[in-house]
Amino acid sequence: MAEVKSRCDIEEKYKWKLEDIFKNDAEFEAAVSEVRALSKEFVKFRGRVGEGEKSILASLRLSDEIGEKLLSVVAYASMRRDEDNDVQKYRAMAERVGDLESDIMSECSFFEPGLVAAGIERIRGFFEKEPALFEYAHFFDNLFREQEHILDEKSERLLAMSSPVGGSAHDIFSSMNNADIKFGNVINEEGREEELTHSRYGIFLESNDRRVRKEAYNAMYAQYKAFKNTFASMYSGSIKSDLFYAKARGFESVRDMRLFDGNIPSDVYDGLLENVNHGLSALSEYLEMRKKVLGVDELSMYDLYVPIVPEDREEIPYEEAVEMVLAAVAPLGEDYVSDMRRAFSERWVDVYENRGKTSGAYSWGDNTTHPFVLLNYQGKIEDVFTLAHEMGHAMHSYYTNKKQPTVYRDYKIFVAEVASTVNENLLMEYLLREATGNRRAYLLGRKLEAIRTTFYRQTMFAEFESRVHGMYMEGTPLTAETLCKVYGEINKKYYGSVCVCDENITYEWARIPHFYTSFYVYQYATGFAAATCIKNLVLENLENARRYIEFLSGGNSAYPLNLLQGAGVDLTCADAVRSVVCDMEKTTKELGDILDK
Repeated sequence: MAEVKSRCDIEEKYKWKLEDIFKNDAEFEAAVSEVRALSKEFVKFRGRVGEGEKSILASLRLSDEIGEKLLSVVAYASMRRDEDNDVQKYRAMAERVGDLESDIMSECSFFEPGLVAAGIERIRGFFEKEPALFEYAHFFDNLFREQEHILDEKSERLLAMSSPVGGSAHDIFSSMNNADIKFGNVINEEGREEELTHSRYGIFLESNDRRVRKEAYNAMYAQYKAFKNTFASMYSGSIKSDLFYAKARGFESVRDMRLFDGNIPSDVYDGLLENVNHGLSALSEYLEMRKKVLGVDELSMYDLYVPIVPEDREEIPYEEAVEMVLAAVAPLGEDYVSDMRRAFSERWVDVYENRGKTSGAYSWGDNTTHPFVLLNYQGKIEDVFTLAHEMGHAMHSYYTNKKQPTVYRDYKIFVAEVASTVNENLLMEYLLREATGNRRAYLLGRKLEAIRTTFYRQTMFAEFESRVHGMYMEGTPLTAETLCKVYGEINKKYYGSVCVCDENITYEWARIPHFYTSFYVYQYATGFAAATCIKNLVLENLENARRYIEFLSGGNSAYPLNLLQGAGVDLTCADAVRSVVCDMEKTTKELGDILDK
């Protein structure tokens, strides 16, 4: 394996151009000072936010400006750090702006209570006197929808000040999970001892050597079992913290608070669980095929990730991957393709791994330049799908920022994974169009794994979350024994018809970081369902593609379900979720037929 390069050895054309945000660090420092000065100006509105139309508009404009500039400095500092985490200057810079963000949130916490105190009728009465306020109509509708959950100024300030403490369970989990806990070594396929880490665990589970898979699986969960009580205390602490904030704001439960944020009816959450449970037979059929192809007497949990058809492709150069993604998104129209091509020619993307670079991939940036994408491209087909995924996020942000005023440039988490998954689905359709034989079989296997892991598995997580939060509210202590029992029961419901669900898998809850952002995971499944429907629609005609681009341009100007309905997807009914189950059944049959020949 080639040695990881230093950042200075990476060609400039493969590095993102953060100078588009700030030309240099001195310009960044000037922006930090400006944000501080603006926040001091904003504090002068305390007690007089709702005095009149001019005061309301001025405070809104200044709030937008502060938010915009604050995002620029936070994004710049964080992405500079992510280029090379060994550079202490940028680690310190990122930590400093994180503190700045927390301070400003606390200082400005009087704003929403001040607007609420002015009253919706009084504020709407100002619209005719100051037409510029019409731009904020949806903002005010949503604000007063939330009115009963917005506290007085003093209480809001207290909650803002307590947020670092409230997030301590997640911080402790992150330190424990990513730094302190060690998983030992595994003997790899070549007979060499290799350290087991989080990133290598996935590689070991994809090994064709079943001994390697089993050894990595047992070693991983041995540590979670050893520290089960510590992880249970951390997770229980996170749930207690979330429930404190929910109750403080007048919600009955954490789930109610999370769903309320995006104006999502509880029927959407419950409907997802119900319809996926009705579709578990499709998952079982896929698992039966996997067991047959792998040729094992018993399918174990460590057999779920090895590709049932090995990839047959040599390394894919990055430039070729770019052209593959651009060709795949062609159904979205010439303008979309042209806009995406800019990302590659204008250096929005940081492509290759270098020493100290943050692992994984993401899309981020400020709202005034353009999005950026971090990759660690290795030339595998998975990396091509990752490129398509992150460019989906980037184009969502690009179109939102291009069309929406500042107040609506953030889109809700509920729709955040739709655009990324649409791009992945289009790439899959593009590759399948010409694929035959082993190549087609491999792609169909990958498609089935995407459905299993993003749709079924995330729904299983959502079911566990719902059960555990409900139990805590009913007074059940969340001990390691309790959490393992619940997780084991739910995992057995999803996988037990075919898989051996051993004791190890009952500890899986302890290693899932998303559980510390409560009621987040279900949105992966709903986003996957929405993306599946949208992919089918845009492949039908360009008019559907145009409607989808409108969705991408919507930002936070309407509620998530309304934006999706504009693109032709209604998540309040069962059709979208059931379509994924049908796709699972159809794809399993096609792959089975190919492998039986």
